[in-house]
Amino acid sequence: MAEFDVAVVGGGLMGSSAARHLAEAGMSTVVVAAPEPDDWALGVGPFASHYDSGRITRIISADPVWAELAVRSINRYDDIAERSGIAFHDPRGLAWLGIGIESAVNNSNDRGGTARMVDPEWLYNTTGIRMPTTPGMQCAMEDGPAGVINPRDLARAQLVLAEQAGATLIYAAADVVQPHTPPGASLSVTVGGPFGSITAKKALLATGAYAADLAGIDLQVRRQLRTTVRVDIGPAPEMPSLIIEPVEHPHINDLYWNPPVRYPDGRVLFKVGCEIENAPEAQGADEIAAWFAGQGDPVEEDALVQTTRNLLPDVDVNHWETVPCVITRTAHKYPYVGWVDDGLAVALGGNGSSAKSCDEIGRLASMLFTDGGWEDPVVGPEVFAPVVLG
Repeated sequence: MAEFDVAVVGGGLMGSSAARHLAEAGMSTVVVAAPEPDDWALGVGPFASHYDSGRITRIISADPVWAELAVRSINRYDDIAERSGIAFHDPRGLAWLGIGIESAVNNSNDRGGTARMVDPEWLYNTTGIRMPTTPGMQCAMEDGPAGVINPRDLARAQLVLAEQAGATLIYAAADVVQPHTPPGASLSVTVGGPFGSITAKKALLATGAYAADLAGIDLQVRRQLRTTVRVDIGPAPEMPSLIIEPVEHPHINDLYWNPPVRYPDGRVLFKVGCEIENAPEAQGADEIAAWFAGQGDPVEEDALVQTTRNLLPDVDVNHWETVPCVITRTAHKYPYVGWVDDGLAVALGGNGSSAKSCDEIGRLASMLFTDGGWEDPVVGPEVFAPVVLG
């Protein structure tokens, strides 16, 4: 017989969330969570999207599915923080600049959000953000709970609660995940690594940019190699998170930032990132590791710094560092949450939007392992079906 009901491989935002929900539902759960490499330049991985101290959180979205995932997760932030003793949420608010953004405002307000249209003068006087003069550009503000979360701390809080509910935590990287049926026994899944091997009745791969590679399953994913900058702007001004699309720059399509936050080394840094056309892609783990060992794309870096200076004319943007990252894109622009083999499911593919919504994504993944299965009139399993190649 399998030792555990479910093995969760991956302790990032989706994996830690799923593990908490599984354990709190009474399932015997083991989590294999690789620790962050001590030195990105020398480490071989695995690397994860939650190795950061700032991610935007918001309800406002032009996509009603993402808005629904967000509000369900955000509504549980306080409970997670209170029960784990780990604070991870700062409701600084969010400025959303774009063209034709009324539907995004409506998606927020329909779900209890606080989005409202504001004028450029109010935006500048209140936040220091100078709205571009792009024809048709509008601005909305969404007050708290929109703002910023610390993804490292959120994943840690989820694992604390999972362990409190009885989950077993193994802080190591898995090397292989193999479904098999021993003679005379039921289907089980073996997870192997430097810790030896463990068995479970079923497994959930929450392995981010590494997809289902451990199990030899080829998912349709794109691993986009991206560059962010972290800027030291001195004493942190009171500013909201921001998303702007389009951007008046030939190299980037849009831009986002989160307010200055404290990183593990004690520095308070302001992080900026963007979307670009035809981003380079990694084909495997070696290329991901090589990207994280480097300094990102200098053209993307220059575009981010120049655009930030235009948006914040009164802020000193003179000292920054580049930080590489990887965004995992799926075929349908939503996470893959579903079965990919007998006894093997996945929850991965954030598409650059999942951090704020990870608790609900993890909850939906946990429902795959329940007797009743996953039924939801708004975000049903068909929306998140994994696309397997071959």
